[in-house]
Amino acid sequence: MVELRLVQGSLLKKVLEAMKDLVNDANFECSAIGLSVQAMDSSHVSLVSMLLRSEGFERYQCDRNVSMGINLGNMSKMLKCADNDDIITIKAEDCSDSVTFMFESPTQKISDFEMKLMDINWLVDSKFWVDDYV
Repeated sequence: MVELRLVQGSLLKKVLEAMKDLVNDANFECSAIGLSVQAMDSSHVSLVSMLLRSEGFERYQCDRNVSMGINLGNMSKMLKCADNDDIITIKAEDCSDSVTFMFESPTQKISDFEMKLMDINWLVDSKFWVDDYV
């Protein structure tokens, strides 16, 4: 099971807004280190590499390494429903084909969104893995 609670929801919104114009689909890798993404743009000119360390989350539960294939355009549209001061919680069950995003506002208004995951196979050279830089 994966459960990630990010108090600074605006951080995820800003990062995704910057990435979505370069990369259409990406695998979000959840591991003991944190939530990471590494993907190339369609012309293989730019490499997008992001790591949100586990210490940056209020709650970080990742029972095993999980890869979640997500369309960044759809995720960006969904995150526009969250205010900048909302707390964002990301949940995915083991062997699930979807991920749930929960937005909590300071006034305790809660919104849930479910997104289907994609099967994305990226051929990435081993020198680009985040583990090599940590």
